[in-house]
Amino acid sequence: MSITLPLGTIMVILAGFAGAWIAAGTIGLLAHPLRHVMTWLTLGMAIIAVWANSGWKWRIILLIGAVIAMAMTSSTLPVVNLLAVSLVLAIIGSSQSGVSKEIILSAAMAIVILGIYRLLCTSIPLVWLMADSIGGFIGWLVGCITGQSLWVGATFAGLDFLVLIIAFYLLWLFTNQSLRHRQAIYAAVAIIAGHLLYLIILAFVPKIQGLLPHSSPETNGSWVTFITTMLPWNIPALAGIIHLVITGLILRWLKCAVLSAISSSPIDKKIRLIPLIGVVISGIILVGVSTLYLKAPELKGKKIVVYEKGFLNWLKPVHGEYGHLSVGMYGLLPHYIESLGARCVISPDLSEKDIRDANALVLIYPNELWSKGQLQGIWNFVNKGGRLLILGEHTVLESDGRSRFNDVLKPIAVRVQFDSATFAVGGWLQSYQSLAHPITSGISDDRNQFGVVIGASLQIHWPAQPILVGRWGWADLGNKKNIDDMAMMGDGRYNAGERLGDLPLVAEQSIGKGKIIVFGDTSSWVNGITPGAHLFTSRLLGYLADHSTTSQGPCRGLIELLVMIGLITLLVLFRNGWSLVLVSIFISASLIFCTKLSYQVGEVLPDGRGKTHNNLAYIDSSHLEAYSEESWREDGLMGFIMTLMRNGYLTLSLPEFSSRRLEQAEVFVSIAPNREFSNSEREAIHKFIKNGGIFISMVGYENLKGSARLLSEFDFHIGNVKHFQEPLPMGHFKAPFLRKGERMAYVRFHAGWPVECNGSNANVIVYGPDELPIIVMRRFGQGKIVVIGDTGFAMNKNLEHEDGSPFDGMYENADFWRWFLTYLRDEPEWLPPHIQD
Repeated sequence: MSITLPLGTIMVILAGFAGAWIAAGTIGLLAHPLRHVMTWLTLGMAIIAVWANSGWKWRIILLIGAVIAMAMTSSTLPVVNLLAVSLVLAIIGSSQSGVSKEIILSAAMAIVILGIYRLLCTSIPLVWLMADSIGGFIGWLVGCITGQSLWVGATFAGLDFLVLIIAFYLLWLFTNQSLRHRQAIYAAVAIIAGHLLYLIILAFVPKIQGLLPHSSPETNGSWVTFITTMLPWNIPALAGIIHLVITGLILRWLKCAVLSAISSSPIDKKIRLIPLIGVVISGIILVGVSTLYLKAPELKGKKIVVYEKGFLNWLKPVHGEYGHLSVGMYGLLPHYIESLGARCVISPDLSEKDIRDANALVLIYPNELWSKGQLQGIWNFVNKGGRLLILGEHTVLESDGRSRFNDVLKPIAVRVQFDSATFAVGGWLQSYQSLAHPITSGISDDRNQFGVVIGASLQIHWPAQPILVGRWGWADLGNKKNIDDMAMMGDGRYNAGERLGDLPLVAEQSIGKGKIIVFGDTSSWVNGITPGAHLFTSRLLGYLADHSTTSQGPCRGLIELLVMIGLITLLVLFRNGWSLVLVSIFISASLIFCTKLSYQVGEVLPDGRGKTHNNLAYIDSSHLEAYSEESWREDGLMGFIMTLMRNGYLTLSLPEFSSRRLEQAEVFVSIAPNREFSNSEREAIHKFIKNGGIFISMVGYENLKGSARLLSEFDFHIGNVKHFQEPLPMGHFKAPFLRKGERMAYVRFHAGWPVECNGSNANVIVYGPDELPIIVMRRFGQGKIVVIGDTGFAMNKNLEHEDGSPFDGMYENADFWRWFLTYLRDEPEWLPPHIQD
């Protein structure tokens, strides 16, 4: 007997598909929090659609499933977010009966298949390359149809939409015995036609953008701004809408009946337990094979050679030079490498003597003709087992029409393109796709932890493998005519024929016994970006120098594919809701565990203790601090970071609080955190200070909540110097910090508050108005605590301008920090020039 599907059933399936595509990041560029919330909304719609017809037991199970799904969607791993949707649909399907049950379970299984596909794409490089090639072919085909050149990868070609819809379509055919061949053909044609419509519209996006008015202050907030922001980054949402409409019409139009063999299987329940266990074990093995890396890299005793020549300099911030031009390029790189335990050699000519016993070789934007034998020497080094890191750059053509880094890449299937890999959101924030690899495992993309900015995209073919991909960006083709003012960069607009989405940014390939890793950009390694990118670059240096660490190999990929085939076979042949629930939960839990474990094992921690004085400083960024992470914004900290660098510190951000990291540093800076330190974190800070560390807290009364408990444990209080009275702000002012006879040196405050310390061994460093302390230092154990009652004290607006211009003709705060840091380190006192004898 054939029946028409209930509207509630159709609503569940459509909401599930929408949630799956949103969770996977398929519908376009979305901030991760927005993507999570939208996923919750679709899951809520699916649950509401069956709530009224569910018994109280099933309602309880649905609520439990919803809670688990919300926890899964909070993960930074898109595959886990995606499987949260299959979990909820599997529970909903199990709560139904008859044709509704089987069709919803088919939808849940299709979502699991999409999740497995996404896992394979990010863990098996060959699968990624194949998906990219399929996407490229689809784009070429649409270009032939429309006459508009379209170059896309898997993302904008909409492969995620097709994988889910095709999987559901095949499962639907398998379970529907009443479906006529003509109806099946109509449904397939509708799916293809709908997707083709999306691709045709995508091909015409550059022309549509050309017809829109240019953005201006007058159009801000208007429909023009909205559309220009959406195009082309959220145009995949159109594909999702089209597929949802078509799927809804097909499900409503066609009458369904379920094969009796599926709805009432004769297999004994005890025997069904065996494939159920097989499903769970297969899921766990699949994740373990694809994402688990257990070899910890070791840099101690390793030698890393860096070529001295190229389009670069070896400068670093120095006293007396200010602004963004004074940060230098790679002057801190040798110190950074040495802090990780390796020995760094700067080679002027890549002589055989320099690289003979090296573990890794680094070439940074080479731009001079290679001398005789140099290229062969580099290739011999790699073939014998060495590892080479080569950093390219955007739109580079030397006078002979070639680029020196591509000369080095001749033996492998990677080329640095003549383009600019341009992001939709600055710094590729929440726009990366990292493949499973020892150097990327567990690193998020919410703060540009990878450090890539505007570089070139990479052209890669098998056996080369992508490591890091820019999902939401385009390859802006270079223009040789712009050589003078634009470094041959393009027009900064997406044009027909330019690659859209899925831009390879970092890749590797084995050659002989060694490996070559290629970046299309140098930014991750410069002085100014290393503080935020060290989580990634330290792991990469460990991977380069320790040859026992390996990435995904062909055998591992083959095992993963075989396990995937076995898993899907078990799911299809012994299909029931609880197998889908279990596989969703166990794959997700395994993926989270393996990713976290691989991240922890792969950490390479800098250590400042090997110097005359510990030269490692961390600035906390793990407690929702009040400063801007845009380094040169008014509320940014680039000036302060450079100030610490000028005083000899290797200065790094601390996005994840770690007692292990603190143990190896001398300075830990906290600036107005909005989230309190946990008990264990406060214990770690106590230990850090007792063992000789310097803890500097900069916070005003208005931002005190996150710091109050920690500071009170050291007997510090902000704003309450006159007890039982409303705290009074000091405002913006200058105060002397040093007196030599009649000469005084001043320091400025942005918005000060008085500081009180009732503990022993406390010294007032600076008094504010009414002789109230505003900077107080206390010795505690072998270390020191400094509290500055001003949230904005170290921000650019109070310390250093991007253009290097002085504050009222002076650099008073830079002088203060230079004096104060020598004081904190118990070194000979440095005096500002105007008060020296």
